[in-house]
Amino acid sequence: MTAPQLTGRRPTPPPTGTTPPADRPARRAWAARWAADLGLGLRLAFAGGRANLARTLLTATGVGLGVAMLLLASSFPVMKHHRDDRIHAQRDLLNGSNDTPRSAHSLLMTDLSTTYHGRAVRGRAVQPDGPDAALPPGLRTYPAPGAMAVSPALAELLDSPDGLLLKQRIDHPVTGTIGPDGLAGPNDYAFYLGSDQLAKDPEALRLDHFGQAEDPKPLEAVLLLLSVVGVVIMLTPVGVFVAAAARFGGEARDRRLAALRLVGADRAAIRRIAAGESLAGAALGLALGVVFFLVGCQLLELVTFQGLSVFASDLEPDPVLGALALGAVPVLSVVVTLLAMRRISAEPLAVVRTGSARRRRIWWRIALPVVGAFVLYRQSADLQGVSQTAGLAQLIAGLLLLLVGTTALLPPLLDGAARLLGRAGPPSWQLAVRRIQLAPETAARPVSGIVVAVAGAVALQALLGTLAAARTPSLPGSPAGEPMMQVYVPGGAELAMPYAAKLRGTPGVLGTTGYQQFYVNPPTAGQAHPAAAGGGTGAAAGNGLGGTNAVGGTDTRLLAVRISDCAGLRVFARVGDCKDGDLFASPDLAAQWPAAGEQPGGRTVTVSEPPGLSTGPAVPWRLPALRGAVEPLPDPRGSMYEDQGATLYATTGAVPAALLKGSGGHILVRVDPTTPDYTEHIRTSVALMDSHAHVVARDTPGPDKVFLSIRRALTAGVAATLALIAASMLVATVEQLRDRRRNLAVLTAFGTRRRTLAWSVFWQSLAPVLIGLTLAVGAGVGLARVLLDLAHLPVNFDWGQIGVMTGTGLGLVLATTVLSLPVLWRSTRATGLRHE
Repeated sequence: MTAPQLTGRRPTPPPTGTTPPADRPARRAWAARWAADLGLGLRLAFAGGRANLARTLLTATGVGLGVAMLLLASSFPVMKHHRDDRIHAQRDLLNGSNDTPRSAHSLLMTDLSTTYHGRAVRGRAVQPDGPDAALPPGLRTYPAPGAMAVSPALAELLDSPDGLLLKQRIDHPVTGTIGPDGLAGPNDYAFYLGSDQLAKDPEALRLDHFGQAEDPKPLEAVLLLLSVVGVVIMLTPVGVFVAAAARFGGEARDRRLAALRLVGADRAAIRRIAAGESLAGAALGLALGVVFFLVGCQLLELVTFQGLSVFASDLEPDPVLGALALGAVPVLSVVVTLLAMRRISAEPLAVVRTGSARRRRIWWRIALPVVGAFVLYRQSADLQGVSQTAGLAQLIAGLLLLLVGTTALLPPLLDGAARLLGRAGPPSWQLAVRRIQLAPETAARPVSGIVVAVAGAVALQALLGTLAAARTPSLPGSPAGEPMMQVYVPGGAELAMPYAAKLRGTPGVLGTTGYQQFYVNPPTAGQAHPAAAGGGTGAAAGNGLGGTNAVGGTDTRLLAVRISDCAGLRVFARVGDCKDGDLFASPDLAAQWPAAGEQPGGRTVTVSEPPGLSTGPAVPWRLPALRGAVEPLPDPRGSMYEDQGATLYATTGAVPAALLKGSGGHILVRVDPTTPDYTEHIRTSVALMDSHAHVVARDTPGPDKVFLSIRRALTAGVAATLALIAASMLVATVEQLRDRRRNLAVLTAFGTRRRTLAWSVFWQSLAPVLIGLTLAVGAGVGLARVLLDLAHLPVNFDWGQIGVMTGTGLGLVLATTVLSLPVLWRSTRATGLRHE
């Protein structure tokens, strides 16, 4: 045999990008082994009898619920786009004007909107000017004069006993239906009333088209923060739940893998087979998730949450987001399975769990939330940076680290609590604690979703509540704490007092006061006010009279004039002897005019609305003689209405009739809150008197519409997430009962009462939930503190809302236990002793 010749030269390497011929068969063999093992895992997922198939179906059901939630979340951008398009197409009165010329394409319209049981009812009266008048969205023809076209939801309400008071308010025959194009959602309340009298209506506007496009506006940094936080908080529990669902039936699967080791499979093959089984459940879960999503879309049309409803046709997953959601589920299931296989060793004769044999490493579990809080804290220096890509990524990363890190702390806490609490107690408690000690990871798995959901919900509600308080105008209560409502009558102040008298017989009304209020520009002493000639507004600064009213950045001195009958004036001031035609003044004003050398009688002032609210010429008013000074009372409308300076109190006879007709009147209504539906009775009475009168509860002013829409969407999302967690807990409990059915049957055969087993299931669910909720509240409060600092808002926690969230979690445990009892009774039958 000839020895090889050493030439001293290195062999030439293969060209870059090519595979040596000898490696190709090895790679093909490696790929074939992977494919064979994955295929075996797929077959095992559906083989092995009914028990194994049931475990696969439970896994698929859990994954399917998560997939449906992810598809629903990915549909939100498309749903918002469709909803906004319809809302923009419905815009009408913004296009109207008294200057729009009459034509064959124009129409007259006025607003008849109202509120019923807290729900907005959008109403319009319409009168076409010609045969080609633009049709409102959702209508095919105009309703005849005196007839209505209504939305389907409103038609259903009017035909039900719950809509009796509203039917009295808009009592017109229904001859048409508003289509989806004229509604923001399927459960919206809306109507169009045909009319032929709008030409005489001073409130009617003429328009010749519907719809008004709106340029997209950048979202405020604080609202963008709220949106991102809400989305992450809603979707993180879904991801946690999908990861937990991928391990349903994990103990039985591990025993089956140990049997495969007995027939010769190595550890690498075991992992690949386990990944194949997870892929089977994930693939079936994807199909079920699509079915759940399609069915859920139809059911969502029947649900109205805080006035928000959606059409099923609007729920179209965004192609990119939907693909990411569907693609992430199989990857997540495989990753979770492979990570779980690292903690066990499936040997030929048993499954050895290495996780409980060695001391847990908790440093990384503590590091995750700490690092997340640190990342969010660093972001708090620049809230505007949230709107940029880097800042947004930092915010999402911090939230995920904090929320996921919170769930990572749950297993060691459960393990430690089980050791401390398992030394004494009834048999049901001992059974539950022993089960937790044997598998703390399994016990923590269904609860981890609750931890994330409640922690996120606590933080989100704290952020929402603080933002709502910051963005809502406050209307403090009256000094006596009396509930009040106000009515604005646009038709003229001379109608306010007759309307007030008619309202006194309405159920729930304790008393009414009709009044009018406007402002005058007081003249300087000894000469006429310059505004009498040209309508100036600022000449009173030199005499010190009047209150301060800053409008448009200017400080303008104005006198408030409040007009009513004698009884009405006594609501606002200590008026004694009084008759029609008298004029009174606050003490400071009464003292100022004599100091100027004359009484008000015989002087001329100019009537003007506050600057910026009226552009017409000031109207002169020659004042009668002053009857005397009266001391103002605390304003019954609330402290924000308190007079800031001089005020005139005039009876109706002291004011020229032309001035009384120049602006609308007001009615102050004292109500009895114990009267059922007192608000709706008052609204109905007012609407029957004057369809243009507006009823306003004192606490009606609310946050801006953008914030309100975000808040409603996020609250609905949190509710949906909690519903998903409830379903996940039920699925997980049923899976554990099925997996332990032989043990339960043995315990029953040895004399254990079913009641004891039922209580053990309850304690087994309650103990992790109590520990998890304690952890969740702490994490939620900490996260809320960080987010409020990030938004530069005061720290203010609604502990009542936190209690509601905690109680919801406990309620889920009770509901899960009750619903799982039928499975428990079947698992304790003697047939469960059968084993192959």
